[in-house]
Amino acid sequence: MSLEPLHFEASLESSLSPEDLWPLVADTQRLNRSIGLPVAHFEFTPREDGGSVPTGTYRQLGFTISRWREHPFEFVKPYQYSVLREYEVGPFTRVHGGTQLIPREGRTTVRVWADITPRHVLGVLAARLLVGPQSTSRVLTRCRRYESELLKQRGGATGAEAPSVQAQMAVFAGPAPDVKDERRLEQLTAELVRVGGDPEISGLLKAHLAKAPDDRVSSMRAFELADLWGQDRRATLASFLRATTVGLLEMRWDVLCPVCRVPKESVGTLAEMTGQAHCESCAVTFDASFDRLVEVRFRPATAIRDAVEGVFCIGGPQNTPHVIAQTELPAGESRTWELRLPAGQYRLRSPQSGASLIEVGERPGDQASAVAVEPLRMVPPLLRLAGEQVALEIESHLEAPAVVALEEQSWADTAATAALVSTMAEFRDLFSSEVLAPGLQVAIQRLALLFTDLSGSTAMYERIGQARAFRLVQDHFRVLDPAIRGHNGSMVKTIGDAVMAVFPSTKDAVGCALQMQCGIRELGAAEGVDPTHLLKVGIHSGACLAVTLNDKLDYFGTAVNIAARTEHECYGGEIMITAEGWGEEGVEELLTAAAERVEPTKAMLRGITEPVRLFRIIGVKCPD
Repeated sequence: MSLEPLHFEASLESSLSPEDLWPLVADTQRLNRSIGLPVAHFEFTPREDGGSVPTGTYRQLGFTISRWREHPFEFVKPYQYSVLREYEVGPFTRVHGGTQLIPREGRTTVRVWADITPRHVLGVLAARLLVGPQSTSRVLTRCRRYESELLKQRGGATGAEAPSVQAQMAVFAGPAPDVKDERRLEQLTAELVRVGGDPEISGLLKAHLAKAPDDRVSSMRAFELADLWGQDRRATLASFLRATTVGLLEMRWDVLCPVCRVPKESVGTLAEMTGQAHCESCAVTFDASFDRLVEVRFRPATAIRDAVEGVFCIGGPQNTPHVIAQTELPAGESRTWELRLPAGQYRLRSPQSGASLIEVGERPGDQASAVAVEPLRMVPPLLRLAGEQVALEIESHLEAPAVVALEEQSWADTAATAALVSTMAEFRDLFSSEVLAPGLQVAIQRLALLFTDLSGSTAMYERIGQARAFRLVQDHFRVLDPAIRGHNGSMVKTIGDAVMAVFPSTKDAVGCALQMQCGIRELGAAEGVDPTHLLKVGIHSGACLAVTLNDKLDYFGTAVNIAARTEHECYGGEIMITAEGWGEEGVEELLTAAAERVEPTKAMLRGITEPVRLFRIIGVKCPD
């Protein structure tokens, strides 16, 4: 028979805001490791009504010393979280604890608490001497150090903006990393610079590999480190790709769950991908789309150092930073969240019910701010709210508990997705063997596609002779390639005199097209060839499929066909762009400023049943 719960609590006053403190206190994965908790092992049992139930265990010397059912974390970002564990094995029967960040007159009270119910007398001793202090006062020790480090970064100014990652690294720093061969690290860094890696980025990477803790190097995202170091993102990614070729880093492709956005599968090459993955914690199987769910990450080469990161917490708020609030709602009960939501779109979701779209804007919204959780749906399916301060009531009409989460609809832009990486010339240069498994087709929701061709090339060969025409064609390729690379694109293939290229955005493709047209004019063309009316360029943006064709990564689908047919509608010296590309941010302004004339038109493209709206760019204005 279990004993009465023991209550532990500690608090402090901080000059930091809840928004400042949240990245630290909500990072339960790192907090649990830093306060001395052991590595946890989790298994998931699917629920019949959706989702799963996680069971965690602590093991030592092959024996299970503790096993528990973990309830979902309950939290409202950035003010509070708590978690309940119910134990089958171990010194306790129940542990319920959490943290509150309470703003008060420009300061924040940090309250950390835990209610521990011992199973027996040994459980009382373990709670009083070990677990209670670990889960309260040790957390506050890290808060004090974090405040000191962050204020040091800011020069003592509490209101200034500064990244918290460096302060977190100082707080969570463990033993010095075990670099196997520092001399080899030095040599490979020098080799990285020799093969084209940015010298400053290479030096920063070397220091990171030598000093950062395991959890900061075991799954590195190039864009996040670029932001931390104040470097260009694509230059950092390019240097990381080159670091892989010299043996400094290892590259992995992570497949993310579309619900929790946590990596669920990791493969060494694209050819190892199966096209589908399964998330045990969300109990969903999903297709691995290239532009959101597959991203490249890096870790140190094993010859440099071993970076091992165990699981210390499975469901903390920072594990899923896109989730703003979450609760386990008992059957027939309700919760009210006091939230601060910037204008935008959000999704209220429950695996036991359905989802409701919530739009927050400046204009007046719905009078009601309540959502009912019903079998198979949420009511209303769309809720419009006004203002940043929102009180959202959620009421359960179910007969069993339901997990309800409010999520940001937008995805962070710090992921180097497979769709983006495949548009990089450096990737295609260095990893030409990176292809998908035969027959596998992976969806890309949006990609900018550019096709070029030479106007009247057949007649030109006859008019000026094959040798001179061939030389002109080769010269024109030397104009096109740097234009593509200089605008974050990659040449997929050449088809005779034609080129197919891909870009992460339509604006990049348009900038490339303008440079192409201006560069062609500078060619020393043969007599009888007018370079101002030589090159045709077509641009379209849309969904497509990544495939392997002729042992290379290629693209297939209606969007590719439209882009190719759009180029066919051009005359020499023109750029033709579809309405889908024209409508992207910044494109209309860029083309309008660069063109002598823009002509909207429509055309029936071969293989497309409906007329396609196009914009013809005539007379590109080139700089003197």
